[in-house]
Amino acid sequence: MNSTYGSAESTASDEEVGTEYFVQQGVAIKSLSKLHKGSKSHKNAETHYTGLLRIMKYRTAKFIEWKPTEMSIFPDVDEWNIVDTGYKQNGKNKNDRSNIDIKINLATMKSYKMKKHKKHQISILQTNGSLVTFLFESSPISDFVTALKTLLHTEKEIRHHRPTGVILVLGERQDSDPLCQSIKELKIFPDQPPTSTVWSFISGFQNNPVEKTYETFAKISDVLLTRTPDTRPDQEVAELLNRAEEDDEYTMVDHPPPTVLPPRPGIKPRGNPLDQTTFYQSMNDEGRITNEDYIKNIIFYGGCEHSIRHEVWKYLLGYYPWNSTREQRINIDKQQKTEYERMKVQWMNMSSDQISRFNMYRDRKSLIDKDVYRTDRTLDFYAGEGNENLVKLHNVLMTYVMYNFDLGYVQGMSDLLSPILMIMNSDEVESFWCFVGFMNRVNTNFELKQTGMKKQLNDLHYLLTTVSPKLENHLKKMDSSNMYFCFRWLLVLFKREFIYSDIMRLWEVLWTDIPCANFHLLICVAILDNEKDTIINENYGLTEILKHVNNLCEQIDLDKALTTAYSIYEQLKQAQPSLQDSVNELLGFSISHSEIILSSDSNSREDDYEKALSMNYT
Repeated sequence: MNSTYGSAESTASDEEVGTEYFVQQGVAIKSLSKLHKGSKSHKNAETHYTGLLRIMKYRTAKFIEWKPTEMSIFPDVDEWNIVDTGYKQNGKNKNDRSNIDIKINLATMKSYKMKKHKKHQISILQTNGSLVTFLFESSPISDFVTALKTLLHTEKEIRHHRPTGVILVLGERQDSDPLCQSIKELKIFPDQPPTSTVWSFISGFQNNPVEKTYETFAKISDVLLTRTPDTRPDQEVAELLNRAEEDDEYTMVDHPPPTVLPPRPGIKPRGNPLDQTTFYQSMNDEGRITNEDYIKNIIFYGGCEHSIRHEVWKYLLGYYPWNSTREQRINIDKQQKTEYERMKVQWMNMSSDQISRFNMYRDRKSLIDKDVYRTDRTLDFYAGEGNENLVKLHNVLMTYVMYNFDLGYVQGMSDLLSPILMIMNSDEVESFWCFVGFMNRVNTNFELKQTGMKKQLNDLHYLLTTVSPKLENHLKKMDSSNMYFCFRWLLVLFKREFIYSDIMRLWEVLWTDIPCANFHLLICVAILDNEKDTIINENYGLTEILKHVNNLCEQIDLDKALTTAYSIYEQLKQAQPSLQDSVNELLGFSISHSEIILSSDSNSREDDYEKALSMNYT
């Protein structure tokens, strides 16, 4: 009989054949709870044992199982100091460790935690106080964590309104659970067992979106949920799945209970757009715009006429200062053209020999080549073979790589540039510098660590919790409160969600920064608020929400979304004194200091957790 780790009565029979739910080679164990506790060489007894980690499903229970696959160096037998932890050793020869097995019944799991500065380690605490640490030094830990999330109901431990990093286990999921059903219904791997390859995809789909995970998330939602089967080549799907990356687990912070809000104000109708006469009459004799705020307010409430967008966008995107004179703008045009040509010639004159030794540049150029070819090709402006506008789109993106090589090019940027090139009448210089201004606003969306996207998704969740707690509760129940179905909305500022004429109007409204810099988050809340009855009444789970959001593409009423978002803003403004400081800060309201949240440094919190764990088994 194999030795076990955990409650003996919960262990499946060795003779019973179970179903392999997850498997991963090359996983080591660091310690077995109190195994070394009290030994003289306790601090030096952190021996690693490499083995095979599996999650097995038996008739009556599910287990995390680990078996050694190779021998390691062991401490002296006299220093092993075994105590009654549920761990037992097989065999008569104490020096024979080949029969060491670990079995953890999922029903006995109390919590787990990945160390903050050692993300390849995960410690699992059981209800009997036993602790085991697995080390994923040569394989990704994210796949295992995703498998646990799919099998267990969990929640983050919160202390003083801050997550401790401990994931509390509330119980096991049943096969009929919404998350399990959603993953099954996607039918991405109909003929494959749930190996680490499958969990790597699910991890990329469900967990932290990074630079290349955007390609997985946005395109898989497009490929698997939107396109018809005949336009869904297996090769493309395989490429997307293989490019899923692992990163630190994304943490959605739990927020305090929402404030009871006053009734939402009535929706005010949108205004008229900024016209040519009003725009030019706002300039003095030198050509300076004398009332910037007045012009911005007109744009916010009504956009601007298409005929003057070529000029107005240059102000909104920082190409021209609002108080610049005509003469100054002429000089700006000359200077910016010279600077653009200087950067453009750098990449155009790069020899093939240079490119062959410049991997990062070559990869970015290859991605631009692919994306330009498929950007907005249904529009007349970019349609047809040999279209010069595609060449200019390519030139601007390549030059931006030289301008900001740290960021370079990330998929989605071509979506942001496309309308600008149209409005600037194919002028590369003006398009480039307006694009630079746009990227200065959203560049954190495209950073490798996706810090900006993480913050926006968390902020969006906070706003939704405040404005529509009923919908947020439903999303939480359906394991969708991570808000990833809004990822594409935020990444490219709704570029793929509205028709072209609407996206131009929406962007210029957002560029005014009225009524606050995060108005785009309120637009997300407004769209979800308009769809909440469908989502809740139809009991949509993860898959259905993704499909529903994708089906909203080019079906959203922009005026309704904008007026609802502003009405929500006014509602929150009335509730300002009772709002959490985080919401006040998001919306630019003054922040009260009535509530002070005490926090310690991260290392101190890490030590506190280790001490708390030790109290469970000493």
